[in-house]
Amino acid sequence: MKHSVKIAPERRKDKAGKLITENVPLFADIRFAGTRLFYFTGYRLDADKFDTKEQRAKKNCTGNEAKRPVQYSTINDRLKAIKAALELFFQKTNAATKPQVIALLDDVCKKAVTPEPEADNTGFFSMFYHYHNVCNLSAGRKKHISSTINHWLRYEAARGLKITFESITVDLLRDFERYLQNESTRPKAKNSKELVFSPKSKNTIHVLMALTRTFWNFARKELKTKGINLHYPFGPDGYQAPGENYGSPIYITSEERDILYRAELPSERLQRVRDIFVLQCLIGARVGDLCKLTKANVQNNTITYIPRKTKDGKPVNVSVPLHPKALEILSRYDLPDGRLLPFITDQRYNDYLKELFRNVGINRIVTRLNPTTGEPEQVPICDIVSSHMARRAFVGNLYGKVDNGIISSMSGHVAGSRAFTRYYDVSKELQQDAISKL
Repeated sequence: MKHSVKIAPERRKDKAGKLITENVPLFADIRFAGTRLFYFTGYRLDADKFDTKEQRAKKNCTGNEAKRPVQYSTINDRLKAIKAALELFFQKTNAATKPQVIALLDDVCKKAVTPEPEADNTGFFSMFYHYHNVCNLSAGRKKHISSTINHWLRYEAARGLKITFESITVDLLRDFERYLQNESTRPKAKNSKELVFSPKSKNTIHVLMALTRTFWNFARKELKTKGINLHYPFGPDGYQAPGENYGSPIYITSEERDILYRAELPSERLQRVRDIFVLQCLIGARVGDLCKLTKANVQNNTITYIPRKTKDGKPVNVSVPLHPKALEILSRYDLPDGRLLPFITDQRYNDYLKELFRNVGINRIVTRLNPTTGEPEQVPICDIVSSHMARRAFVGNLYGKVDNGIISSMSGHVAGSRAFTRYYDVSKELQQDAISKL
């Protein structure tokens, strides 16, 4: 289907009739089948910082997303993703509506979707929001529920449906799963016009579908109190969520951690990121817990806290003696608000970690399961490092050296946790030691 898209700063005048040129919203002007749609990309930029010919932010400039400053490269990545998603969408369809295009781009730009108001609290979306609000869940779990609701709203718009409890059947759940597998696109490589699918990973789809099923069980109980019997499209004879798929855990060795610790780095920014990551490797906390810790959590060279993931269920008290390297890192900072370290957002932390690893030269090739295809692939460890790798390093580098119960008491895993096994790998040395005892 033919279409055109042009991205440019909005041309709007102030009350004096003068063209506004500062902090101007960037819009995508999309035309197809006699329809014109202006879509806000989510970014603002001074007009002179935008290259109208290339339709991209100029190098080394900064824009804004809400009140947060955003680098030109991040802006250009989204603009490229918008064009790529539209190109593939219109290649695959002979008919399109504004709601479908908006739903597609909302997903690309990760925008929240506002549902239409429902008459009572028994509708699918109103009940889903009710579940989010009343259930005693962790902040992370609530975030996953919000994400699941938004995916259902985008699916509704993309398919031109009205989602109700009655409309959700086994076939519709399977179609929703297919939608999740194919809802996003991206360029094959930087500066490439060739497009590839960038679907949700199998594990992400598992989480979204499993959360939908958990919500459905909640809704059945709630609606039963109102005299409404809700059908059940899940279970052995109905829809079954795809299983999770995990490969061997990937983490840095103690030697690589110490290379980071001793490295001479070119900027204060990377030094701070290094300190956060190495401290995380030494105490094993999730990044969400780590950024909440203050000096009050440190007593007698031991850090004590309750992980957020457990505080709303069966709280687990975690106590970790601080390694000399951890104490040295903490001694470098004395922040007025009492925080242990100058933390940054999760996304920037993960981006900077990749830059840090490349700068230090930690780039060995590792084998992982591709998160989308599930097939083994070889990648440099610097390309896939994230904050959670530090937590795996804490558990993985202790495994086989001390009792698992001691490790889990410091990592915050509950007894018998299946997740605990995803944090370590049995080394060849441990296997050899076992064989020698036969």
